[in-house]
Amino acid sequence: MSTQPVPVGGGSVDFDTLLRDLNHQVWEIRRNSCEELGTSGDTRAVAYLTRLLSDGVGAVRFSAAEALGKLGDKSAIPSLISLLDNPHFGSYGPVIESLASLKAQEAIPYFIRFLRDHDPRVRGLAANALMVMTRQFIGFKAKGNEEERNVAIGQWEAWWEKNKQSVLPK
Repeated sequence: MSTQPVPVGGGSVDFDTLLRDLNHQVWEIRRNSCEELGTSGDTRAVAYLTRLLSDGVGAVRFSAAEALGKLGDKSAIPSLISLLDNPHFGSYGPVIESLASLKAQEAIPYFIRFLRDHDPRVRGLAANALMVMTRQFIGFKAKGNEEERNVAIGQWEAWWEKNKQSVLPK
């Protein structure tokens, strides 16, 4: 493994140090290392960050998910998608944002499902991800009343049924 310095703040920390910090007993250090690896652009970090998606501390898991999206390596998509079925992960926001930035078309049905989430923030993130990824504009108000949301969800579901064959990776 290389000891290439990774720019951090005004200085730099080598890659091996950041990897070692992913195992630190202090969660803030693990979280910070995830953040720094995410901005490093070094895709060698993907496997290590993927492991942190199951960390015992939510802030570390969320930082690892965000970092994977920033790195842009599509090999992280299956691990991120598996979190969308995990009710114990915590906030789905970082995962939704990362999958959208990775243009993970296979996440579209999950995003449509999240339009029904109890949390308006998650609903809003899912609606935004759908619009960005599909370039479709279906009016959806995350804080709108349930009837309005259901109409828009029905439109998204119909769009997906019509277009999923052409959208999904072959």
